[in-house]
Amino acid sequence: MSFRLLKHGLSDQARRLILSIIQEQKGPISVQDIFRVAVQKESESLGTPIIERPAATTDVPYPEHEVKSMRYLKKVVLPILAEAHEIEKVHSTYTLTPEEIEQRLSTMTKSSRRGQAPPSTIDLWRWQVKAVKPTVPKPKTKEIYGTEVGVGEDFSHLNKRRQRSRVLGIARDVRWLKKLEVAKEEGLGTLASSS
Repeated sequence: MSFRLLKHGLSDQARRLILSIIQEQKGPISVQDIFRVAVQKESESLGTPIIERPAATTDVPYPEHEVKSMRYLKKVVLPILAEAHEIEKVHSTYTLTPEEIEQRLSTMTKSSRRGQAPPSTIDLWRWQVKAVKPTVPKPKTKEIYGTEVGVGEDFSHLNKRRQRSRVLGIARDVRWLKKLEVAKEEGLGTLASSS
C-alpha cells in the first residue's frame, strides 16, 4: 500500500458515503458498482458532470470527490471499513449464460480457444454490511449449595479413607448449614411479625 494513499487516511464523509451505498443494496455489491455509484452520488452533490477518463492516464480520476479513485476505494476505504467490522467480503459463484460464454470466447485468441474451454462459472467477491451475530449469553451456572464448607471440591489427591472421612464431614457441615439458615429465617420472621 502506498504511503501517498495512507497519509491522508479515510475521511468521515468517504466512510459514510461508502457505508450508505453498501447498506442501500439488497445484496452484496461489487467494488466496481460501489465506485460507480459513489462517483454518481458525488457528481450529483457537487453538480459536476461525470467525465469518463481514459484508463491509460495516471492522474487521479476524481480529485474533488471523497472517493478519488478505484485504487483509493480498494486499498484504503474498504480495508478500513472491514477492519472496523462494519462490512465484510463475501464469496459467491456465478454461472455464465451461453451469450456471456460466447462473448468471452470472442475476446480470446485463437490459440486460447483451442485449449480448454472457458469455465462456465466464475468466482465473485463482493461487499456487504457485516451481519451482527447476536451474542448468546452464557448459561448461568447453578450455584452449588455448601461450597463454603467444601461441596464440589476435588479430593482425588487424598487416599480412600480420608476421602470417605472428608465426604462425611462435609455432609455433616451441610446439614448444620441448612439448620442455621432455617433458624435465621425463623428469627427474621419473628422479628418482622413483632414490628
